[in-house]
Amino acid sequence: MKTILEWLKPGARVKRYIAVQILSIGLFIFCIVTLKSTYDLSMKMLIAYIALITISIFGIIFSFILAQKNILFVSLKNISRKNKSVRVKKLLYGDPELKKGPKIVVIGGGSGLPNLLKGLKEYTSNITAIVNVSQDDSTITSVMSGVEELTPGDIRKCISALSTSETDFGKLLTYQSREDKINNNYSIGNSIITALTEITGSFPKAIYKLSEIFNMQGKIYPVTTDELILCAGLEDGEVVVGKENITDRVRETRSKIKQIFLKDGSVKTLPDVIEAIRNANVIVLGPGALYTSVASNFLLEDVSKAIIKSKAKKVYIANIMNQPGQTDGYTLARYINEVERYIGKHVLDYAIVNNGEITSEMIKDFNQENSTPVKIDLENIQNRAISVVQEDLVLTAKNAIIHDSERLAEIIMAITKSKKIGDLNIVKIKKKHMQNEKIMTGKSNISNMIKSVQANKSKNKNQDINVKSKKKKTNTNKEVKISAKSDATIDKIKKKISKE
Repeated sequence: MKTILEWLKPGARVKRYIAVQILSIGLFIFCIVTLKSTYDLSMKMLIAYIALITISIFGIIFSFILAQKNILFVSLKNISRKNKSVRVKKLLYGDPELKKGPKIVVIGGGSGLPNLLKGLKEYTSNITAIVNVSQDDSTITSVMSGVEELTPGDIRKCISALSTSETDFGKLLTYQSREDKINNNYSIGNSIITALTEITGSFPKAIYKLSEIFNMQGKIYPVTTDELILCAGLEDGEVVVGKENITDRVRETRSKIKQIFLKDGSVKTLPDVIEAIRNANVIVLGPGALYTSVASNFLLEDVSKAIIKSKAKKVYIANIMNQPGQTDGYTLARYINEVERYIGKHVLDYAIVNNGEITSEMIKDFNQENSTPVKIDLENIQNRAISVVQEDLVLTAKNAIIHDSERLAEIIMAITKSKKIGDLNIVKIKKKHMQNEKIMTGKSNISNMIKSVQANKSKNKNQDINVKSKKKKTNTNKEVKISAKSDATIDKIKKKISKE
């Protein structure tokens, strides 16, 4: 009974075909009855009857086929909710249909990116996940010894998410024996990636090989294979080196991040990443930790330039909950403004945000006491041309409140099909503040934007992180200090560079 009711829900595309079928059958019966009672037919009337009967027959056949197809889709969808390993689109249409899907590039990291990929792979196999793979203080020792050791945790999760056998391979890639947990060793997934890197000779080749082994529905690229060391200047003046250190330090001190930058500004982007961005139909930024997983990718000049130049629609997915320490008290406007601060002003076309209720019970039950929901404040968004899509996207998982990946994928697919910016928007903020600015689609303005981004990145390149050097003074004329741990790490790096 529940399945039958599902067929009658809005958007199931069953009712319309049932209505067409009833009308077609009625038309066919009408033609047959009137023909029997008509004894004198002219040539025009005969042609008209033949046309009507032909239309009614085609209507009956095609409405029946399309109705059955959508009934089957709804039925399989209900099955997939009970058994997550069942992929509805693949069962219904097969891989050839997925290969015709739009080209979607997703940039991010953490647990938000794999969750989104699970939803998108039901609609297209032309997915490219670009993951931030950074060096932090916990891996500096291996870097100093000359051993290539990228942190593959986020990539491992994405491989599992895009695998056609997601459940089985997910368990394999994340499995750790009791001994490994005690000794804090890698999971099996990390060990596999490390082994393939040695066998193939490079990290990108290892990931490509994994995509074949695990039959992935898309591609995964690290944003760079160079040694990428992320740094952050905090509001209290401290400079922290290393992605993991930044996350831990802001949680401890509750001092917000004022600026992020790279230790080495000459890091090169993987060419496949730029190619994927150029050919994309939609570029999705997030969800994920604002600074360490999303914005950090834009510190590479080639990435931000490619996104600005791309004709693809740019979509930002806001987090549901703020990250303790890193984004305490941030609103939707703050997230959007910060993303465009690093990528370029007025670049985003859409922002997707959750407007579903998050109760105090949910926060308590899923261990989110130190976090707060992201509030929607449209009036503070600097990009007044952006279209904000508000939806109830809340789902709960183990110790987390996450996005509904299925609904999120549906919204993104609708955006790919929209003919112009704003087709989908629920709230569109007009460009009132742009009276003194030229339209952003002009080539001259895009060129100026690129130059501006380059100028900002060059400043980051010239910053020398040293105990004796000073960071730019804040509005309160406070000097940026460097933690002892960061100081020791930087000295090691400099000694290594000087030897080379």
